[in-house]
Amino acid sequence: MKPIKYFYIIFFLSFFNQVANAQKPELVPTKKEPKKFLEYYIGDYKFKERNNWVLFGFGPTFYPVIKNINNANFCVDYHFFDKKDRLWFTGYRAITQEYLALGGGTIYLHDFKFGRSVYRIEKQYWKVAGFIGPSFNYAAYYPLDTARSIKGDKTFGVGIQAQAEIILKPVYDFGISVTPFINYNTIQPVAGLTISVYGSNAMIRKNIQSKQR
Repeated sequence: MKPIKYFYIIFFLSFFNQVANAQKPELVPTKKEPKKFLEYYIGDYKFKERNNWVLFGFGPTFYPVIKNINNANFCVDYHFFDKKDRLWFTGYRAITQEYLALGGGTIYLHDFKFGRSVYRIEKQYWKVAGFIGPSFNYAAYYPLDTARSIKGDKTFGVGIQAQAEIILKPVYDFGISVTPFINYNTIQPVAGLTISVYGSNAMIRKNIQSKQR
């Protein structure tokens, strides 16, 4: 092959390579936009979507079924955000025979719980959130042990628990929550419903400068 043919081959290969490179899109680094939270104004107050809240309430426990006894629960929960906008909660639930609010009852299971939100949506007058996480449990006897043969035998256990919170908040910072829950643990699995009072820190005055999140 003559040298001139090598020249033409190299020339055309270089030309097509330049054309192919010219058609490649340039990669422009994208700037991550900070997440925006819902905020709305009513009178002299601003209400923000990202807020901590607390629940305090009582309700029926559907499982286990204890004959001739109202199986009940008492619960306190605190919900909070971390710096990366992840929602967590920690709380305590007591499973009782009869309702403590009515002056009776014996606590047979203490449940210390912690978890992270797996779902959350919030509007001006309502919010829904779901949580799951571990539980640490302490009991004096098993409620299904009707003879109470192991009463006084203190027992510790661990488990996994989940709960959903359906919250109505007509007064913005105050409202009511309906919370179905389940706790599957090594002592006594339980499931029930808690009706709670809701309180949050969503309301702030306009003239208070909030820190940039």
